[in-house]
Amino acid sequence: MPPCACYVFLEQRYTKSRIKRLDGKLREELVQPSETLVPKSHQDRTWRLYGKSVPELFLERVAERPDAVAFRYKDLGIYQEVTWRKYRDEVEAFALGLIALGVEPGDRIAIMGDPCFEYFIADMAGLSVGAITYGIYTTCSAGEVRHQLENAGARIFIAENQEYVDKVLDIEGLATDLRRIIVADMRAMFLYRDDRIHSFTSVQELGRKTAAERPGLFDQRAKTVKPDSVAVFVYTSGTTGAPKAAMITHRDLMVGMVNTYLQGFPELDRGEHRLVTHLPLAHLVERSMSLCLMMIADVVPHIGEEPDNLRETLSEVEPTFFHAVPRVWEKIASQILVNIDRSTTVKRLAYRAAMSIGRRHAKCLWEGRRSPSWLAASYLVARMLVFKPMFMKVGLHRLSAALTAGAPIPPQIQAIWQIWGVNLRNLYGITEHTLVLCQNRSFQEPGDAGLPLYPKEVKLGADGEILVRGPGMFAGYWKNEAATKDVVRDGWFHTGDVAERMPNGHFRIVDRKKDIMVTAGGKNIAPSEIENLLKSSSYISEAVLFADGRKFPSALIEIDFDTVADWARQHGVIYTSFTSLAQHARVIELIGREIEHANDQLAQVEQVKRFRIIPKELDPEQGDTTPTRKVKRRHMYTLFQELVEDMYRDDKEPRIDTQTPKSGQRKLAFS
Repeated sequence: MPPCACYVFLEQRYTKSRIKRLDGKLREELVQPSETLVPKSHQDRTWRLYGKSVPELFLERVAERPDAVAFRYKDLGIYQEVTWRKYRDEVEAFALGLIALGVEPGDRIAIMGDPCFEYFIADMAGLSVGAITYGIYTTCSAGEVRHQLENAGARIFIAENQEYVDKVLDIEGLATDLRRIIVADMRAMFLYRDDRIHSFTSVQELGRKTAAERPGLFDQRAKTVKPDSVAVFVYTSGTTGAPKAAMITHRDLMVGMVNTYLQGFPELDRGEHRLVTHLPLAHLVERSMSLCLMMIADVVPHIGEEPDNLRETLSEVEPTFFHAVPRVWEKIASQILVNIDRSTTVKRLAYRAAMSIGRRHAKCLWEGRRSPSWLAASYLVARMLVFKPMFMKVGLHRLSAALTAGAPIPPQIQAIWQIWGVNLRNLYGITEHTLVLCQNRSFQEPGDAGLPLYPKEVKLGADGEILVRGPGMFAGYWKNEAATKDVVRDGWFHTGDVAERMPNGHFRIVDRKKDIMVTAGGKNIAPSEIENLLKSSSYISEAVLFADGRKFPSALIEIDFDTVADWARQHGVIYTSFTSLAQHARVIELIGREIEHANDQLAQVEQVKRFRIIPKELDPEQGDTTPTRKVKRRHMYTLFQELVEDMYRDDKEPRIDTQTPKSGQRKLAFS
């Protein structure tokens, strides 16, 4: 049996009756099949965490290292350190304030705002009193905010500032008993007269009074929280309907999500690491990385002053580990490439030479072999003289490893980061079953999702769908038993993602099962692979493919405004707005060349024959995408139906090519 077969592991079934008791026999039965592949220290930690809640781990961490730095946050231009002792004091004060306001175990607390000091305090305080906390994306539309408050039955709403308070107060006829609205930044709240509104500091003051009257109450309440109690709600993206609240227990959050980072990225287990908290804390990846990982690993999250100023924060913090969704990796890579294009001729030539060496070196790494000594030495020089100075400008020169998760990353994007020397590895997870697969080797070849993470069992259904079971599975959808039964059958969670096994045993994600398209000619097409290939262009922010029931594939394109605008300035293209830039003939020509380049890497049936550039930037707050910027294909068709149908006006199958007129300028021709 090849080693990779052991990773499709743990043939024992995890039923409720078995996981309620974690005696020595069960523990041995579950970990024994993977002993040769998973370090014993990781196995031991897994089962230690299995029996603990988040508040229990929090209190243990405080006792172990009270004077160590828990996290840092930037305030008025200066990074403030928060020790574990101070963290506990702030959490205890807010938690007791919540108790004084009547919060009971199981009550739902919604939090809306960017990552900030108060978010860290409020979330941990809510978990410590046995409440269920969940984040609402700041990009949610009014309708989405209403749905998440009403569906969860939120009792408490915590807002970073006035902007998010208004999103709630503007909702008419809110059908939930929202008792308190707690606001961190009260500077713009002086005219508000709603009795439900309290300042964050006033709740903490109330908590300190409660602590004086009832000493020991915080510890007592925290110790009553059970590992199998629901800790958080995570709302699904809602690409096919109203978002559903996945219930994640304390146990499954820590065992299925947080602890698995340390298996997939053992670098995090070695020495102290600086992280940057930059994604919304409503995102399960950011919540687990920034709020939970520091309780079992020596990592220190850093919160910048403004989430939009990520580049500034990276330069200030110089993280040693960086986690991001593919869109962030694409944006930073685009910025770097634009800067290279702006540089001197000598620097551009140096970059091209370094890339030539880097590609050869990366190919050796991907094939699992050592580079020849001359190539290794050449790459070291290229890295020191070209790539490292390039990274120093964006604050990423100290990275020991990095992860991409949350959506499929175009292999070309992952490849270029690895060529540059960043150990970027792919991580596959799903809200309802936390983290599932991870590339398990440094500089793993781009294009696959890796192997199962301990202690998950993974297999493919008859139709290629990924099925998962084991610790980390959600407790069901809140108030939606029918939907739960639809995805959990015979103990296996049906992810809805189609994958295939590669020769090395790794899993490669093909697409969402429901998204597989069949053309009029009967050919199956996986749209996400084509869309990701198109989005690997620095000029394309979003691509939406249409081919189901059609004679050929077509695409709607959203340009990357910053990158295309920079290109326009360099090439003397005059524009006044996003729309005028998107509709400019030379921009259409530019995007056509990018699509032509992508088509060269696709089979004939997959090639995009026609495209249209949409005339606006997609805005989650207007409902154009989900709050996490996932595209709803049907909704895109509704928004831009005329553009889509215009691509299919005649029956003749077109082709996209270029012609070179006498002037030598390349010009798009559609035929």
